[in-house]
Formats: sequence, C-alpha cells, structure tokens
Amino acid sequence: MKKTLLIISLIAAFSLAGNAQTREVRYGIKAGPTFDWASTGSTAAKGYGPRIGFNAGLVYDHYFTNNIAVSTGANLCFLREKYSFTDCRYVEDFLEETNVSVLRRMKAVNVEIPLKVKLRVGVSDSFSAFVEAGGGLGFNLKDLAHDEYDFYWVAYEDQDYRDCTNQYRLLQASMIFGLGAEYEINSEWSAFAQLTFDHSFSNAFVNSLEKQTGSVLRNNFIGLEVGILY
Repeated sequence: MKKTLLIISLIAAFSLAGNAQTREVRYGIKAGPTFDWASTGSTAAKGYGPRIGFNAGLVYDHYFTNNIAVSTGANLCFLREKYSFTDCRYVEDFLEETNVSVLRRMKAVNVEIPLKVKLRVGVSDSFSAFVEAGGGLGFNLKDLAHDEYDFYWVAYEDQDYRDCTNQYRLLQASMIFGLGAEYEINSEWSAFAQLTFDHSFSNAFVNSLEKQTGSVLRNNFIGLEVGILY
C-alpha cells in the first residue's frame, strides 16, 4: 500500500512539475530576400555566384520549456540560380545528338517543410536571441530555365524561359541552420529577424540525367527574414 501511494505521489509530482513548465505554442509569418547559389558534386557541373530570390512562410513553434522549442511550418521558396552542366542535346544544324556544356539561368519554385530544434536565450526583458538547427523536406513545384550552349562554331540560346521541371527531382532534403533575435511587443505579439542557411544534400537533377552525364547539383541559399509571432 505504501509503495502504491509512493508511486502515485511521484507521478503526481512529475505531472505538476511538467505542468509548471511553459508549454507555449506560437504561430507566425515571415518573409525576406534570399541569396541563392548552386553547389556541384562533380566536374560535369559548375555554379556561378549568388543570385537574389525570395522566401515567405508560416511558422509554428511549440515550446516545451521557456527556452527550448520544436519549430516547423511551411516555406514557399522562389529560387534564382545560374550554373553550367553537361546535358545531352540534339543539335539540329548537325543532325547529331551529343553531350554539351549548358549555361542555365534558373527560376525555381518549391515548398519546404522544416523541422528544427530552437534554443532561445533572454538578453533583456524584451529582447531574446535564438539559434535553430534541423532539416527540411522540399517539394519541387516548378522549374523554368533559359539555356545557352555552343557546338563547334554555332551558338544556341533559348528565346525565353521554358519549363524543365521534368529534369529535377520532386523531393529534395536539406540541412537548415539559423540564428536571430526576437522583440516582445506585448504579452501576445513579438517581432523577429533571422538569418538562415539552407543547404541541400541531395542531387537536384533526376537520376537519368545524373547517370547519363554525371551532373550533380545542390541548391543553397542564405535568407534574411523578418516576421511576426503570436
């Protein structure tokens, strides 16, 4: 009987301690520019400097303590990249199909679902700083490309951006790291700004293109975002 009462008392004590912790759920929105570039994992592809894109999203933070949360949501990413890669093209003037080096300007749209651990540290009564680390799963929605390439003495160039979504994987996984600051406006609302680094560790090209030409491409961006939390 005493053992049973002791177990019940311990369970009740842990329950009260758990309820004493902050279990705060916060919702928010964010948006900001991104600096996008492509990294390559083979000599068959080459990235060219950062280009400016845009990112907007929804935020969901679930705090298990005053300082630790699981952060997720949904990001709509408008990526802009420039890179070259080896692709097999049919050259009409020579009636020949061959591998050529293609210079591509890319406009891509995808949705990313992040899952991160967030650590928040109070700096003053109104300000706090935070760091985040985790991963993301991206869903490729649309890819538009403007291509240029040379074959012998003849130059070929697209007149406009064309749909090339079928050359890219539907799903792409990434690592995400972030740091930022939050300002408490009142007991319900906060404003925040954060710097995010998003690095894809899966090849963006489909398997058939990778096997045929050896081209490997990974998307990256650094985002500077501002937002509101409720």
